Amino acid sequence: MIGAKDVTKYYAGLTGEPFLFSESRILAGFLAEGEDIELLRTRNVEENLIMHKKIGSLKRVSTPIFRRIATMSPNMLKVFTGSDIDASRIALLVSIAKTDRIVRDFLVDVYADKLATKASKIDRADIERYFESVYAEEPLIRDRSEQTKSKLKQQLMKIMAEAGLVKKQADGFAITRPNITTRLANQLTADGDSEYLKALGGEGGTL
Repeated sequence: MIGAKDVTKYYAGLTGEPFLFSESRILAGFLAEGEDIELLRTRNVEENLIMHKKIGSLKRVSTPIFRRIATMSPNMLKVFTGSDIDASRIALLVSIAKTDRIVRDFLVDVYADKLATKASKIDRADIERYFESVYAEEPLIRDRSEQTKSKLKQQLMKIMAEAGLVKKQADGFAITRPNITTRLANQLTADGDSEYLKALGGEGGTL
């Protein structure tokens, strides 16, 4: 898989890997039409298909995009590129969760628990507690600079916000329960990703 990571471990790479929704949808569209992913990666570097402002960083910015969309089944690619914006954002979030454990565990542990208990927001303290559990398991993250750890938290919550799951407030993040379309729910189940469906408040299997 392009740019694959060991998703059983926590990494700080998320600091440089934002949501990239529009760019991801552009490249996923070519894959949905049958283009080979390796050829598409080369063509993107040569033609700047995602219209990135800085050509020098095009390859670096594109790496997480290809890693994420490579996790999508052919039918999920069609859901991602052919659904309304809200459903597409959720599809992209799931692909990010499948390639980054920090996002995955926050989604299936913290966010899912908040939905289950009908909580209205995620407090700053919730985020800190979550990252303390990350630090306890992964010393390499714990030992990073405070600036890096702060940026990691910011990026995580920005991704959650851009996916439509939270809204930033002065004292935390208001929770928005997503409206999962039948098409998206069915495809998540068909792809064996019902755990994410459950985490998002839909029906699904156990984690």
